[in-house]
Amino acid sequence: MEDTSSNYSSTPAPLSASTSAWLTFALAFDASARHCQHIRQTQPNASGIGKLITDYLAGHPKTLIEALRGKLEESQLAELVSDRVRQKVNAASRWAAADPSHHLIGLDHPAYPVQLQETVNAPVLLYAKGDLHALTQPALAIVGSRKASKLSIDHTYQLAANMAARGVTIVSGLARGIDAAAHEGALSVGGHTIAVAATAPELVYPRQHQALEQRIISNGGLVITEYPLGSKTLRWYFPRRNRIISGLSLGVLVAEAALPSGTLTTANHAIEQGREVMAIPGNVINAQFRGCHSLIKQGATLVEDEHDILDALAWPLLRSIRDQELTSTADEVQTTLDLTLSAENTPTGNSIETQILNALREAPATIDELMTHSQLTIAELGTYLGMLEIDGKIIASGNGRYNLTRSHNSTA
Repeated sequence: MEDTSSNYSSTPAPLSASTSAWLTFALAFDASARHCQHIRQTQPNASGIGKLITDYLAGHPKTLIEALRGKLEESQLAELVSDRVRQKVNAASRWAAADPSHHLIGLDHPAYPVQLQETVNAPVLLYAKGDLHALTQPALAIVGSRKASKLSIDHTYQLAANMAARGVTIVSGLARGIDAAAHEGALSVGGHTIAVAATAPELVYPRQHQALEQRIISNGGLVITEYPLGSKTLRWYFPRRNRIISGLSLGVLVAEAALPSGTLTTANHAIEQGREVMAIPGNVINAQFRGCHSLIKQGATLVEDEHDILDALAWPLLRSIRDQELTSTADEVQTTLDLTLSAENTPTGNSIETQILNALREAPATIDELMTHSQLTIAELGTYLGMLEIDGKIIASGNGRYNLTRSHNSTA
């Protein structure tokens, strides 16, 4: 790794003890994420792991040594307090202090996305440029071929724009083709987009996307990487970073991919992480779509437009919105998921919930029977039923019928 210390002010800015610990751990070991995974088998809480590292650096080495027994020798752990690593830590600290949009996000940092934190081999530390608020919104990953057709690029652009307009952050890899179209589509409607890079934070790849990266940052988005300052870009970094793209997202949409294809590694990570996988079909004799067709054969959701995405992500979106408290009323949830055709012709979210509750006061009902009490589609009605279940107002029985919970089984 090159010495980048001359690029920034000579005095490193102070880091919190936790951030310093994660930064030191990440810089000392190339396999820091795997080592961290090993520790989490006995110490699942990220804050607890950070404390083990902090204690080691403070001269209390026993607990970390025990946690990594069989993975690292004590002589290897000594690298954590070496001059070489200390210089790298100081360089990263100077980088973070050089610009208010630069951030170092350790695994237990408040801004570290919970969805990514819970994945296998979650990055120990992220270098981020931009607005950390972009990490708080529900996210959709869109990936695909660098050599995609114009039709696929145009379609991807529009899908990304439509989803971003609904408050969904678009995540991709800043590559040519589909990735760039996804970022551009989100930016076209003033939406947020996150680019996950496979390079050091001071680099942009491809170079032609320097302007795109700047627009992502200036429009409230984020560029993140796990690779440290001065590191060379290696070919295998690109498939490795794909676990972060899927890990940040509720689902992954593959817009165009051949078979085999590096793009499919993102879909594979998504499957392993329990994310929704979606794919756009194409001409059956076009080899560029065989990866998408293979995913659809395996059960991926076939996507033609944004409504297919909303149907596939209705439950994850709802959970994400509720968990992150991005909305406090049913009306706002309704707007986010685009559940209405127009404000004039569709009842408000609260009135729809009231209609459902009133119907269930008369008798338990299936979703088909409840359809007669509303103008919603079955996917939209399912979302409202999910909201009512989360609120503890209704419960689904084993025979497919919904019942009011005891606390709401009144005529009030």
